[in-house]
Amino acid sequence: MSRYLLGVVTQSLRGGNPAQRPIFNCANECTRALLEFNMYARYKSHDDATLSYMEDALHHFHTFKDVFLLGRAGIKAKAKANALRTELEKKPKGDEERNAETWTQSKKRCEMSTWRDYISHEIDIFKQFDADFSFPKILLMFHWAEQSC
Repeated sequence: MSRYLLGVVTQSLRGGNPAQRPIFNCANECTRALLEFNMYARYKSHDDATLSYMEDALHHFHTFKDVFLLGRAGIKAKAKANALRTELEKKPKGDEERNAETWTQSKKRCEMSTWRDYISHEIDIFKQFDADFSFPKILLMFHWAEQSC
């Protein structure tokens, strides 16, 4: 399965708009580094060179893993984020709200779309603060080189 994972991830993230491209590239790099580490970990024996390659792949993985933090938000973080979303949806935007009656329908739709994008961005940032990668399988990779000697 690991032979096909990078190809599937790359094909899945091939499209998108220019704003999504850096995020997709980070996801591809993170996946590639994790698969590279896995490939070296499957060797029957290791020398200093392969252990060094594994540590490099692990470092590369940790450089790019934050792209997946949104998927690591727990139940409590999601509940807090939903409460924040509700609060932001009720909150008026100040001067723009006062001038809304003079706007055209097109302007109103554009402003509402911008406001929804802003709320989604704020919710994503909020979830990232409560998310982490602190679980045993990730932590075990740090000790691989020590155990393989």
